[in-house]
Amino acid sequence: MTKYCGGYDTEEKEQDFEREDVMAERKKEKKSPEEADSKGSRSHGTVENLWYWLKTLYRESPGFVWLYAAGIGVGVGTSFLGVYMPSVLVADITAQAGLERILGNLAFLGGGLACLYLTETWIGNTKQILGKRIAVKQEEEVVKLSLEASYDRVERAEFPEEFWRLTERHFWSREYNTVFMDAFAALATALTGMVLYVGMLSGLSLWILLLVLAGTGVDHVVGLQCNKWDTKNRHKWLKLDYRMNYLSRRTSTYEASKDVHLYHMPPWLEKLFNRDLKERLHHTVRQQGNYFLIGAVNGATRMVWEVAAYLYLVYLVCEGQLDAAGFVFYFGIVTGFASWCASIVSSMRKLHLEASYVEEARKFQERLCRSGEEGREELVLPPGHIPEITFSNVSFQYEGANEPTLKNLDLTMRPGENIALVGLNGAGKTTFIKLLCGFYEPTQGSILIDGRDRRQYTRESWIKYFSGVFQDGWLFPLSLRENLVMGQEAEKGNISGGAGSKGDDALGELLKMADLEEKIGKLPEGLETMFGLGSNSGAVDFSGGEMQKMMLARALGKNAPLLVLDEPTAALDPLMESELYERYGRFSENKTTVFISHRLASTRFCDRILLMEKGEVAESGTHQELLDRNGKYAWMYQLQSRYYQKIEAQKEAGLEGEAVEE
Repeated sequence: MTKYCGGYDTEEKEQDFEREDVMAERKKEKKSPEEADSKGSRSHGTVENLWYWLKTLYRESPGFVWLYAAGIGVGVGTSFLGVYMPSVLVADITAQAGLERILGNLAFLGGGLACLYLTETWIGNTKQILGKRIAVKQEEEVVKLSLEASYDRVERAEFPEEFWRLTERHFWSREYNTVFMDAFAALATALTGMVLYVGMLSGLSLWILLLVLAGTGVDHVVGLQCNKWDTKNRHKWLKLDYRMNYLSRRTSTYEASKDVHLYHMPPWLEKLFNRDLKERLHHTVRQQGNYFLIGAVNGATRMVWEVAAYLYLVYLVCEGQLDAAGFVFYFGIVTGFASWCASIVSSMRKLHLEASYVEEARKFQERLCRSGEEGREELVLPPGHIPEITFSNVSFQYEGANEPTLKNLDLTMRPGENIALVGLNGAGKTTFIKLLCGFYEPTQGSILIDGRDRRQYTRESWIKYFSGVFQDGWLFPLSLRENLVMGQEAEKGNISGGAGSKGDDALGELLKMADLEEKIGKLPEGLETMFGLGSNSGAVDFSGGEMQKMMLARALGKNAPLLVLDEPTAALDPLMESELYERYGRFSENKTTVFISHRLASTRFCDRILLMEKGEVAESGTHQELLDRNGKYAWMYQLQSRYYQKIEAQKEAGLEGEAVEE
């Protein structure tokens, strides 16, 4: 997901490039992403998907399904009365019945029809309300599932597009369930009505019945073929829709506006957007062509049977075999029967399409749910306990990559130890962090927690003992206090509480440690200030350095025994970074800390430095030990030393304020 959010380093880019190469290979094999990503997932048939979704809707709201069932009888009754009432009135008029009888029949049949119409309207409105309630519930379930899914499931390059497609096209339109049930109910209503009308038509003329059925069969075949094309090619224009949507959203943000204006991007962005729009319109034209074909075939078959039926009924009237009332009645029956047949074709086409949407949703959710954690136990560490962590012959290879990113790592992280990871981009540092935190499992070897294989424990119970600062951290459009507390309880040393609570002292200490005390103090509402310019009235935005300080304060506030700092000072200038690391000892008290940095001067605060190269630990030792060894670490440090010497000279000359302009 970080691929679309920005803020990832070269190592992550290389991994994404490898994934894109795999996607390119899939395209060469002429497989759609849906087909390629379904590896390991069983495909479900159309009927199975429809039955699955019907059961899902019934489980979430039985009343919603029963309303549609009631609507079937109402729909058939409305149709039949609409055909029967004119024939009764014609019969009364031709028989010269009295006005009282005509008005009585009209009141009785018309009143019944009016009641059915009112019932149909009430059912329709109630269905819309219940359908939207179910849609909201489904939105929450999908978002919750995505948030709780293991990191390796959501880090896939395809995940953002899949998530958008599922939510935007299926659930968040809030019409998906009603469209599905409308098609289901229309099919059931049409089948019921058709069975009722078949008996009436069979006594009139069998060949008219067969003619209507033949036309319906032609309509169904044409519609089904158009549906298959739609299902096969849908991913192409949905990908374009996602790209245009993403481009519009990202380029219209406050963060992007400076670059857009500075580099005069509008003409270039418009060109990119129009390129995708042109291709999208190409698919749209083909879609509209399919719709025209369906309509043209339906109109042609309808014209054939209507003309034939009309001429036959006229012939019967002329031959004296049918009176005027019978003509009106049977013509209504023929028309109604044909309408039921057309409704069956239309409903089956819609249900076939809806079944493909259900298939996408099921596979998406199955990919997120395949955790493989069945039978694992919860990890519970005693209060204040810091576990020993051992990497035993650990290797890791990303899916689709040609070679492992990490190779045969053997190391032990002692309780309370401060470890620095250094190395060139692509050396495997970030992947090491992902394995350590439990975002991924090793493809070879094992990670031991106090001597026990971590795979014995659930991933969630392990992750809760970590806090961290990452390069692509983010604040939510909430108050600064809420962004720091993140819903933590005021227990076991954690911080919480509203304004004036006991948690204020703890929060103040965190802000002081992260060098944010002065910044927050200048805000009119202090910690109650909302974050996210444009998202809330009176909200503020922070600079990159201030954002990272907030991330650091939040990580320290969790008070977890394991702390990960992935380039926590990347957005800070060297002077601010130096001041921050002078307090590094306080950050790491009663914690095992793993620290990634490209600025080697900051690593001297750590107990041990691991120089990673090509997925392996090339050198290990303290800052001074590695300098004395005069190896790769010493060479890298010497390259940076002149720069840091200038910084030290500035500090000694009292020029700290001139190093960077806030």
